[in-house]
Amino acid sequence: MEVDLLKRRGILALATSLLVVLAACGGDDSDEGGSSDERSPADVLVDSGAATREAGTARIEVEQVTSAQGQDVTTTIEGTVDLASGDSEGIIKVEFPGYDPPFSQMITIGLVAYIDATAFPGRMQTDARWIKIDYAAMGAQMGINLEAFRQTGAGQLAYLSEVADVEEMGTETVRDAETTHYRFTTDLAELAESGPEELRSSFEQMIEITGSDEIPTEVWIDGNDRVRRLVTDAEMDLQGQQVSQLSTIEYYEFGVQFDVQPPPEEDTVDITELGGGGGTP
Repeated sequence: MEVDLLKRRGILALATSLLVVLAACGGDDSDEGGSSDERSPADVLVDSGAATREAGTARIEVEQVTSAQGQDVTTTIEGTVDLASGDSEGIIKVEFPGYDPPFSQMITIGLVAYIDATAFPGRMQTDARWIKIDYAAMGAQMGINLEAFRQTGAGQLAYLSEVADVEEMGTETVRDAETTHYRFTTDLAELAESGPEELRSSFEQMIEITGSDEIPTEVWIDGNDRVRRLVTDAEMDLQGQQVSQLSTIEYYEFGVQFDVQPPPEEDTVDITELGGGGGTP
């Protein structure tokens, strides 16, 4: 995998997946409502962000399939996440056609990710143990403020639901939890006009770059208002190429204890620097 290929086809995928993952992490407190049968579906979503964050930590499993020109790139992540800060520790595997690597260790601190270089054997020209990916810097290159997304994390399901018709789909079991399934379409154009002021230009830029202003979204919420599963199915037009991305995130075993620290700086290499720095991807 060449760095240019990662940047051109992967950065937007990573940015949109961060938006989804962080919808249940970080942010400010908000008032919790009553029981789900006394609230509208939109009100349940409003309450779920804060309730999930207040659980403290959780185990997380992510599968993201990005498809273009008849080929799939599948990213799988398993680990533990701090639902307030977004810090996490786990394992990651990125599968390309004809390339099925083992899982490699991954650490995230805020919006900086560190991936064990064994995830890309022979494909990164570096002797460093860790590959460093600064999502904030990558987003800034495209005019997308990912730091603002992270800071408003707990409120994201609230403002997403405000510009969508949320439909209750029934009850389902996710792992060992009884949940209620909701569905809505994220309207990026409406968010660019009436979403949080610090994010409006980012939504405008996402629409301009991807050629899409809607993201079908589904969420499964348990009886304690915690997000258990979040699914988005995005269709994008990137420089004339049709790209689809299906992301599924599951949260479970809330309250698990873990402590994560970044690797030594001297053992890391920043792939943004390898890719040529601040140019537009």
